[in-house]
Formats: sequence, C-alpha cells, structure tokens
Amino acid sequence: MLERLEISSFAVAREVALDLRPGLTVFTGETGAGKSLIVDAIAFVFGARMGRDIVAAGAERAIVRARLARAGRALAVERTLTVSGRSSYRIDDAPARLEDVRALAEGYLDIHGQSEQLAILRPAVQLAALDAFAGLQDERAAVAALVRELRDVRRRLQALRTDARERERLVERLTFEVAEIDDAALVPGEEEALRAEQTRLGSAARLREEAERALAALDEPAIGDAIAAVRAITARDVSAADLADAAGVLEAAADDLRRALRAYREALDEDPARLAFVTERLDRIARLLRKYGDTTGAVLAYRDEAAARLADLTGAEASVGELEAAETGLLAELAIRAESLSRARRAAAGRLVAAISAELQELAMGGARLAVAFTCEDDPAGPPVALPDYDVVADSPRILDPEPEPLPRAFTEAGVDRVEFLASFNPGEPPRPLSAVASGGETSRFLLALTVALGQASEGRLEVLDEVDEGVGGRTGAVVGRALRRLARRHQVLCITHLPQVAAFADTHCVVEKRTDGRATWTEVREVTGEARRAELASMLGGLTPANLAAAEELLASAGAPV
Repeated sequence: MLERLEISSFAVAREVALDLRPGLTVFTGETGAGKSLIVDAIAFVFGARMGRDIVAAGAERAIVRARLARAGRALAVERTLTVSGRSSYRIDDAPARLEDVRALAEGYLDIHGQSEQLAILRPAVQLAALDAFAGLQDERAAVAALVRELRDVRRRLQALRTDARERERLVERLTFEVAEIDDAALVPGEEEALRAEQTRLGSAARLREEAERALAALDEPAIGDAIAAVRAITARDVSAADLADAAGVLEAAADDLRRALRAYREALDEDPARLAFVTERLDRIARLLRKYGDTTGAVLAYRDEAAARLADLTGAEASVGELEAAETGLLAELAIRAESLSRARRAAAGRLVAAISAELQELAMGGARLAVAFTCEDDPAGPPVALPDYDVVADSPRILDPEPEPLPRAFTEAGVDRVEFLASFNPGEPPRPLSAVASGGETSRFLLALTVALGQASEGRLEVLDEVDEGVGGRTGAVVGRALRRLARRHQVLCITHLPQVAAFADTHCVVEKRTDGRATWTEVREVTGEARRAELASMLGGLTPANLAAAEELLASAGAPV
C-alpha cells in the first residue's frame, strides 16, 4: 500500500505530506482547489510524462516522494523534475531508471482519470481490460513476441525478393552510403571541437596582437613602481605588512601571467594548412548531415540501418528458402497460440459480463444488458484459425458450434480478435457498442463497475480514481460509494469526488483547500474527522445550515462511517 506521499513545489502543491491508510480515502474540496494534483503527483512519481511547467513558480525543481509497503518491506520512490526539464528517479535513495520505476507500478498501480471515461470506449482498451480480467497477459505477450518475429522474417524476405535489377541498384546505393559514412570516420561531438579550432586558427593574428598588447601593459613601469612604493611603506611601517603580502601576490601573478602569455603567443600559429583541413572537414560533415541526418548521431544511426538492410539484400543473414521455412513455422505456431488466446477470451468474457452486470445492479443500473462482441477479419497473409467472423458473448461462456473452418485472419500483436463491449442501458433496446449508447454518468458507472470487477480478479493494488463519479447525480451517489467501499475491501482506494453521498463512505476523508497570501498561492490537504467532517459534507450539500448538518449526519449514519 501507499503509506506516505510527500509533494514539494509541484504546481500549487508547495509542501504537502499525506499519511495514508488502507481502505477508501476520499479527497474533496472546491473546484480548482487542486484535488487532481494528488492524482497527478502519484502518476508523476511513477513515471508519467509531464512537462517542466508543473514546477511551482519560483522553484528550481518539483519533487514527489512515495513510501510504499509491498511484500512485507518498505520501499521509497522519488522523482525530481527541474525547471530545465531534467528528470531523475531514486528507489530507496539509490539512483534508478524510468524503466525501474514503471516496473514497480506495473501490476500494483491503477490510475483512472477523467480521460479514462473516453479511453474505455475504445475497443483496444476494452480488449486489454478483458485480458487483465482473465489473467491472459502472459499468453498475450507470447502472441505479441511471435507477431514481431514473423514481421521481421517477412521484412527480410521482402527485401530478398525485391526485383533483381532494383535490388542491385539498391545494393549499389546502400554500399556507397555506408562507405561514404565509414570513410568520414565521424566522431560524436567532433563538429563542435572543429568549429572552436576554426575560430581560433582564423583569428590567430588578432590573438597574437592582443597577447603582445597584454605583455606590453605588464611591462609598463606602473606595476613595478606600485610594488616598490609598497615596499618603501612597509620598511617604515611594520603594521602595513598586509600591503607587502598583497604586493607580493601581485608581483607573482604578473610574472605568472607574463610567462603564460609568452607561451600562448609562441603556441599561436596561423597554420593555413591546418585551417584549410579543418574547414574541409567541417564541409564534409555538413554534407553528410544534409544527406543523412540532423546530427552526427542520426547519421551514424542511418549508417547502421543501411548496413542492416544491405546485409539482408546480399543474403548475409539467411537465404530465401530458410526464411520461407521460418515464416511457415512461425505462422503455424501463431495460429495455435492466437486461437487458444481467443477461445480463452471468449470463456472469460461471459464471466466478465456477469461480474460487471452484478456491479451495475448495485449501482442502480440493474436493467443494463451487456455483451462482448468478437470480430475476426480475413487476411490472406494471416494465421489460419477456426473462429467465426462475428461472435457475441453474453453472461455465459460461448461454445463455438458448429466448429468453423480455419481461415486466415488479420492479426496484430494482441492476436486476431477485435473486441467491443456492447451495452443497452434502456429497456427494449438491443445491446450496441458502448461508445454509441453511454452518457457521461452511465460511462462513469460502467467504468466503476469494470474497475470493481477487475479488482475482484487481482491481488491487492493501489486504485486511484479521479472523479469517477463524474456525471453521476446525488441520487445515485450512495450506490457509487458502496461500490467504492467494496473495491476498498481488497485494494487501497484513493478517490477524488464532488459528491457528499460518495464521501460519506470513506474510511479516511481529506479536504483540499487553496490558500493565498496575496503574493503566492498554494494548496493544503488536511484530514477531517468528527464535527469537521460533518461540516465538510454539509458544505458539499450546499452550506453550513442546520438542515445540511443534519443531512450530513444522516449520510454518515447510513454509510456506517465513524462519526
């Protein structure tokens, strides 16, 4: 679980520290108070991409630190982002990579922001949700690996099968390009060093003049006269010893500077041959940059790509026959794994529909009818699988009968399925794609039902929900609150809400407030209990009136929350 969250100079969250507990924690407050910053800070520390504009005005860097308790041990994760846009990570105070931090979040953290309500309408997201519910991530990863390998083999085959004349021209061009870049022997950073040398060589005469002028100035009698005068002073006044020390430093510094200037002057050489070489070298680098990339690194990367393509074309890696055999084998294995994955999805789809339907029943949407549609499209280059073109799974596992004939199907790294959730939220209407029938409030409740259903099939996680009750009215708020409490029995849940009916179900209630002193603005977060919590709920209901205070107490009592 997330035990503590420390936020520093993150937008208007100047200094926020939260000690968190298991169960359901809600965050309430006025619009614009900064509630979503809690969600953003959690996403930030676990690697979400954010710009430097999140650094608070006047601050050098934003820092978020999360202390976790996982598998019986404490773990600290920290991310810093400077105003220059530089990001760094630490795990248990040791430097870490972005990949390390994201690996920690994988399988542990789910963040459902307001954009999730739109994301869940996309078939790709729905397919990922089904796979998560069914625990099919390993099977899906195996299919994805096969697809990538098959595509690589086909790419190499295509290169080898290219028309012989065209291939010969391409081999000649790539050979020239690789040789041209290799002959240049580019070194990253060389261009900058050469430009500095070009400037120095081109200014050698002027630099020598300046060195001579500096030496002449040092030989002026004024410095010697000043040192002699100081010595005369100290000979008659012992209290002026510090002047003698300073004069000694000046004399030594002047001698050092003379020697350095003479050495610099002697080292200066107009060397027109070297200047011509540097200029020609820079011109050569510029020509390569115009042809192959904006930077030396890009040119070298192009060279590697061209060399790899050249190796394919000249048959350095494999013959056409070997690659064709590899393609056949991969296609056969992909067909087996993709069909197995698809059948497992169909079996799980009925369970997912039943689980979501049960949650929607609790969310006062008992009349909703749900199903999952599976579509397979033809593709002569795809793996042959025995699956129907279109199949709909309701609240029971689908048995394919009669067994369809294997046909080559279109595929992606997710397999051969295109999955879409179907729903009907009004009696008498057949289920249609969720994107075509759901209003804002219905989408919110569907997302919550899906989150709870997925939560039942996973180990304890951190679930962060940003206004998942968006579009839900107060009449339905209590059922949303109960659903969140059910989710919190298994997982730690942090929820931003604007509904007092939801907030009443929280185990921990925090209020987010915006403060200002006229010069700066900042956000504060405080936990409320007892009378302070009643007052917050009453404010959410419309204001601190006796009627609203009584209604707040009734909400807490009906939710079974401590008062």
